[in-house]
Amino acid sequence: MLKRVVAELEAYGLNVVSAARANLKKKKSNSSGTLTNSITYKIENKTGDNPSIDFYAEEYAKFVDKGVQGFNPALMPNGSLNRYNKAPSSPYKFGSGNFRGGSSLRGAIDRWVIQKGIPNVRDAKGRFIKRKTMVYLITRSIWNTGLRATNFFTDAQTKADKSISTKLAKAAASDIELRFSDSIKKKIK
Repeated sequence: MLKRVVAELEAYGLNVVSAARANLKKKKSNSSGTLTNSITYKIENKTGDNPSIDFYAEEYAKFVDKGVQGFNPALMPNGSLNRYNKAPSSPYKFGSGNFRGGSSLRGAIDRWVIQKGIPNVRDAKGRFIKRKTMVYLITRSIWNTGLRATNFFTDAQTKADKSISTKLAKAAASDIELRFSDSIKKKIK
């Protein structure tokens, strides 16, 4: 068993999770707290010779982290402030099959509008816009222009990765030395 390596992986996991949660709060990308609370890690094969670490979160975490390319920003009405793709380098894109959007996106936006308590909005002529219309307009904008990448997890992991290699190497050397020392003691008896 590599006790010191497992201890370093535990510290690394805690570091990445706490930094990712802090990044989400800073970027205000998690209004309900569900995503923040879902970020966890698990160390596999703790008692074996090859421990590893896996991170877990809500399925949509990857979209919040990497962003989502818009389907077609040119479909936005003339005069719209957002006529550009908000995540042009994202591996995910609305309408491509590797992002499930459409009606589920509209439902999520509707729940978000209710949760945030967004008040009635008026149009250019001063008339109130129905919530259903507002949800449609927000959904259309997101679908066509995409979602910006927050890199909440990528940044946390990148920062933690800078020192983990050295720490793991030292921990592994210490574990091997301890193992070697224990095996010599057993042979001497």
